[in-house]
Order: sequence, then structure tokens, then C-alpha cells
Amino acid sequence: MDSFTRRDSFVQQLFAQNRRRKRLFSLLYDGKLLTSDTLNFRESVSRKELWEEREIVYDIDPGKLVLRLNMRIYRTFPIIECLPWLEYSGSEPGGLIEEFHSLDLLEDLPPQNLVMPDWQDGTHITVRYNLGSCADINDFIPQQRELWTRTGSNRFVMESSEGRPSSTFLPYFGIDTGESDGMNIGVGWGGAWKAVIEIPVENNSVFYNLHHYRISLSMLRTCFRMLPGEKLRQIGFFLHFRGEKSIRDAQNEHRRFMIAHHAPRDSAGNLLKPPVSFVTWGGLSSEKMLDRIAAIEKHQLPYEVFWVDAGWSGYPGPCPHFLDEKEQQKRGRSDWPRRVGNWEINSVPHPNGLRPVSDAARKAGMKFLAWFEPERIHPLCRSTILTEHPEWLKTFGDGGIYMLDLGNPDARNYIFDTLRTLIQEQGIDIYREDFNFNTLPFWAAMDAPDRIGVAEMKYVAGHYELWERLHQEFPDMPFDNCASGGRRLDYLALTYSWPLCQSDYACLLNYLREYIQVQNLYLHDWVPLHAGFTWMPEHDPYDFLSCSGTGVSNKIWQYDSRTVPEDDAYDWEYHRTMLRHQKRLRDLLIDGNLYPLTERPDNPAVWCAYQVHVPESGCGYVLAFRRPQCLEVQMNFPLSEIHPTAEYELEYFDGSLRRVRGSELSAGLPIVMNTPRSVTLIYYREVK
Repeated sequence: MDSFTRRDSFVQQLFAQNRRRKRLFSLLYDGKLLTSDTLNFRESVSRKELWEEREIVYDIDPGKLVLRLNMRIYRTFPIIECLPWLEYSGSEPGGLIEEFHSLDLLEDLPPQNLVMPDWQDGTHITVRYNLGSCADINDFIPQQRELWTRTGSNRFVMESSEGRPSSTFLPYFGIDTGESDGMNIGVGWGGAWKAVIEIPVENNSVFYNLHHYRISLSMLRTCFRMLPGEKLRQIGFFLHFRGEKSIRDAQNEHRRFMIAHHAPRDSAGNLLKPPVSFVTWGGLSSEKMLDRIAAIEKHQLPYEVFWVDAGWSGYPGPCPHFLDEKEQQKRGRSDWPRRVGNWEINSVPHPNGLRPVSDAARKAGMKFLAWFEPERIHPLCRSTILTEHPEWLKTFGDGGIYMLDLGNPDARNYIFDTLRTLIQEQGIDIYREDFNFNTLPFWAAMDAPDRIGVAEMKYVAGHYELWERLHQEFPDMPFDNCASGGRRLDYLALTYSWPLCQSDYACLLNYLREYIQVQNLYLHDWVPLHAGFTWMPEHDPYDFLSCSGTGVSNKIWQYDSRTVPEDDAYDWEYHRTMLRHQKRLRDLLIDGNLYPLTERPDNPAVWCAYQVHVPESGCGYVLAFRRPQCLEVQMNFPLSEIHPTAEYELEYFDGSLRRVRGSELSAGLPIVMNTPRSVTLIYYREVK
């Protein structure tokens, strides 16, 4: 069954009349199990250009409690997307809701051979998933778990360890029942989540022929009563059906889906691409920022964004970069974390505010990006919010910091007004939001025993509302989604944003480039728009291309002791050339299909290589790294989507050209690198 037929059959079973329906969600209500397939419902349907939209209302407690499910059925992708809300209209607190599973599916297992089983015959399923981000070498590494029809190997759980949705696992995973059948699932939630995939085998004999496996998706724990007039958001999700299609083809389809429907766009609907950014520290003086802009303009460096990071805000005083040992020895240790929550502009580095810098950046042809962290308040930040509105600030134990309660409408209005004023007055074109703490203990401290989970529900909904209000106010402004580097990558957040610092591992001075290569490759599969950091050492394309994602963020002269070189002391043409390569790679990567060419390049002793191919134009590129530990001098890479009878022009990194037949590329493109720690970049195009 092909992907669209599978999807449409699935939807029909959800809403079938006069026969048993398919279950979509479940919950306990006052101890009674309620499931979507047994509840009364009503629905309305509207047809949009790109999807069919259904609103389904399920009666949980008739006349009092309903679940309102917004569902999109996409026209050009075999995907449905769901967002559930609970709404309570009773006059007294409602019944106890426990174990709410936004998604609770029973899916068919392939047929089993109980007499002569073969591990390839469909008697098991495979779960594909990726680690999240915690600023180390294993960020985004893919994993696999095989589930079998026997106790002890039939269940797998992914569970967030903190309140940021992609810190433990990426909120995307695949379930494969065969080479050409399966499903990808995306988690739409800005907090902690739990997914359980299991083959129910309890109380079954070894000869019992099992027919189903179960997928459930939920918050970590829910046990709550709703209050009169309350509306609570629950975990959203999408289901991407894979039928008669390889895993690789489905991943490329997922990439196109994310770019089409969950990527930032301007008010005219144009895709906002991850930029080529020049990064400066916020505590660097305006004067020194202006000299960097002058150098960019003078030497025609094709930067698209001038980025001002943390350190620009707070009480007056020097705020050197936390890695700038020379300046810290002269001016004291960097105190930027203590400034968080105070949104006055630090008048010592910026006596006239940020506007002179933002105006100069735009005049030089760049957009201006500024850093914020609206959710965290340090008790020593000297902000008036500490004394004027302590009721908006939440803490736990001796946590040492406050969380601004975005579930509180007044607190949300305050931070929206603060951000809007700064964006307007300082000329900020791109809003960069950081998020540097675990919210789970704060939410837990806010919950009463019969309201467990409510603080998180309100907070997550409040954060989405804050971003939507900012988007409505500034419809052409994209968001840079940092969250300690790649820890808030749910698909709903990516609708507004891209992570321009995909992992804080690259904030270190001496990080290993081989692991940034791997981060980029593995993120491309699930989060197609993202950028890595580089310090851009001169004449080192291995470094630059290792750190190049869909965008790149360059920290070359970020702080005081990294100064702009004299005109004759630096190769400006090399700098220009690398940035031009980045823009070219970005456009191909956005439009193209991705094909990894090496297996498990997270092992630094093997090459890391991949192909990007744009089917519409017949062009693409191959990027290959021979790592310092690799012994192989030559590798041959068969390329995908190549027409054997066509002619292709190869363009090498040095600009040299060569023509070959497509059959040669399909058989294997040879790449030779005699020196360890080398990179090869080859563009190709079909000669029409």
C-alpha cells in the first residue's frame, strides 16, 4: 500500500461510521479509561489550498469537558498533523484526568512465521531515533532499537530528562515494519515528553500470533482537575506514513515537508533561509562593532547578518566575553549570567544604545540580530521586575534563579511589551532567543497534588502564544532559536525559527571539527534548516566546511583580543570565497535530497561524506572529509539520482572543470585525499 493510501485509510478508520473506529488518544477520567474510538464526536471540515483542516470535538464529560482536536491532512505529503486542547465549561472543578496520551495507537504488525522465524521476515519492528543536544560530541547521534515479539525485548521508552524538548532526544523518530513500510512521528511540544513503543506480549503464550504494536505519546505525568472556563493545551504531533518507499526517500520527503510547512517565512510567504552571520559579543563596545562592520563593507565580505550576542544588556559595567582571558584579567570575570532579566542597555559598551550599530549593519547590507533570554531572571540582575512583580517569578528550593511564568497572562504581556519596545527602538531585524535552564523543577513546584502537569501546559502554551504575537507584530522577522544550542527543536518552534547555534559544543575554543561534521549530517535528516559555529582559521576549508550547516555563524573577531587584521595581513579573498561557497551550498541543500555516502561517520576513524541532489535541475554536490584518524586515502562513492546516459560537468573546489558520463558517477565517484584532515567539495550539474 503506498504512502497516501495508507494515510487516507488511517484517517477513514479514525472517523468510520457504523463500525469500530481506530483509537487515536486515551485518558483516565475519574478512574475510567476513555478512548477516542468509543467517545461521541462531531466534526467540521474546511478545505485550504495546501491541506484539509478538520476540527473534531470529543465529549469527555458531556456538557462539561471536551477535547478539541485540530487536524491537518496535507495534500502533497502523506502526513496528518494534530493539535489537541482540553476545554472545561463546568461550574465546579472537574473530574480527575490521569495518564492523558495525546497519541495512543495500535498499529498492525507484519505477519509472523512462528515455526521457522527469520529476523528479516517482519517478526520485529525497528525504532529509529536521535540523541538530543547537551553540548557534547554525541549530540544528534542516531540510534536504533529492535523490538521483538517476546517479553524483555518488546518495549522501548524515550523520556525527557528536563523541560527542553530536544535536550534528551530529538522530538522526531521513525518506526519501521519493513524496508518499505513504516511511519515517522514528530512531537509538537515545548516541554518534556515521553514516547513508548511496545509490542504487547503479556499473558500471551509463545505460540500466540501477535497482531499489533502500540505507540503512545504523552507528558511525563498528568494528574489534574480542570477549573471552570479553563483551556489546556496538550502535546501535538504529526504522523508521516511510509508505504512502498525506502527510509532514505521518506527522510528526504520529511525534509521537504519541514521546509514547506515548518520553517520561518516572511509576510509574502517567502522562505527565510539560515543566514551567513558575523558574530560579536554583546559586551564588545559599539565602537569596536562598528570597526568590524567597516571591515566587512570595505572588503566586500558577503555577510547577511550582524549578530550581537549576550552581554549587551543590564546594569552599567564592563562585560567581557567569558572566553576572553586577556580582557577578564584586565576588567574582571564576565558577569553576563547575572545580567539576565535586566533589559536595560549596558551603557558602558553601548552609551548610545544598539541603534548606531544596527543602522550601520543595515547600511552595509546586513540584518541586525540581538540576543535575549526572556524566561530566566537572575536574582542579582537589578531589574525592577524583582520588586515590582515578584508574583510573576517562580523558583524552587535554592535554585538560585527565577523563571518568568509565561503561563501567567500578565507576565506574558510584560515580556512581550519589553521585547517589542526593544526591537522597535534598537532596530532589531532578527530576534535571538536563548533558554539556559531546566524548567521541570520549577513547574513541579508550582503544581498542586490535583493539578500535576498544569503549570507545564500553561507555560508551553504561553510560550507559543508569545512567539505568535511577536510574529504577528513583526511578520518579516525570523527567530534564532538557541536554547543552550539546539534544545528546543520541536516542529512547532521551527515554524518560526532556525537554530543558528545548533549545539553549544561549538562554543568551546578547541572543539573537534569531526563531531560538528556529524551534527550537521544527522540534523539534516530531521531539522533541515540550521547553522554551526566556526572561528574561521585562515586557509582552513576543512574547518569552515565542517561547521557549515544550511547556514554558518562566524565568530572570527568576536571579542576584544580577536581584532580585525590589517589589510595586508590577511587573505580577504579566501574569506570572501568561503562565504560564497556557503551560500551556494545552502541553496542546493534546501532544494535537494540528501544521501549519506559513509556509514556511521560518528566514528572519527572513518570518512564522513554525503551527496546532495536537486532532482528538478539535475545538479548537486558531494562533500567528503578524510579525518585525522582515517587511514584510507581513496574512497569511491556511487551517486544517487544520476542518469547513466547523461553527461555531467564536475566543478572542483579550486574551480577546475571535468566532464563525465552519468554511468561513471552511478558506478562510483573516486575521491583521493593523500593527507589526513582534508576535505573535498565537488559540485556537479547535468549538461542539458
